[in-house]
Amino acid sequence: MDLPTSITTALLYAYLVGFVLLSRQAKESAGRNIDSFAKPEGTQIWTALLFKIGFVGAAAWGLFRATFPTWVPQWPPMFDWLVWPGFVAVFVGACVALGAQSQMAGSWRIGAVEGTLGTLVTRGFFAFSRNPVFVGQLALFAGLALVKPDFVQVILSACVWIAAVWQVRIEEPILAKSLGQGYRDYAARTPRWLGFSKE
Repeated sequence: MDLPTSITTALLYAYLVGFVLLSRQAKESAGRNIDSFAKPEGTQIWTALLFKIGFVGAAAWGLFRATFPTWVPQWPPMFDWLVWPGFVAVFVGACVALGAQSQMAGSWRIGAVEGTLGTLVTRGFFAFSRNPVFVGQLALFAGLALVKPDFVQVILSACVWIAAVWQVRIEEPILAKSLGQGYRDYAARTPRWLGFSKE
């Protein structure tokens, strides 16, 4: 496996380890289960499934590519220039996603269920995006697809993109109902994905 692919695979694994460790800290801080994707309900059944396919699949696929590199179809050399922008996207995406998750601390949740949400976080990355964890994950998976744009990784990245966009649409009404006017004011001044506050 070439160096950029090796590094991005290592970054993916580092991200997953960081995700798990920060989630455990948030669970201890909250004093209860924070993972509604463990037993998802309603349409979150499908977003949870897509996230799991994307993340677990990318981890397994990275290991498979490292073990059997000649078995993976290679795209034409005309796509080679995408490797380094992809590497940057993976690195920046992982840092943003973990940084935003860390900033949420005890408010971190996996999925959204009314009555189980923490306090509203508006500082740090959340001053520029209502969903910086998802923004980071989207960048990470876009980068994975660019570094090694084989068919399997493109499908896995698409699963995460679809899940993130869908999950945000599911969560917004729950957040507005649970967190009230504070969230509605925050949503009015802060972009859903990325930008600058309207204040």
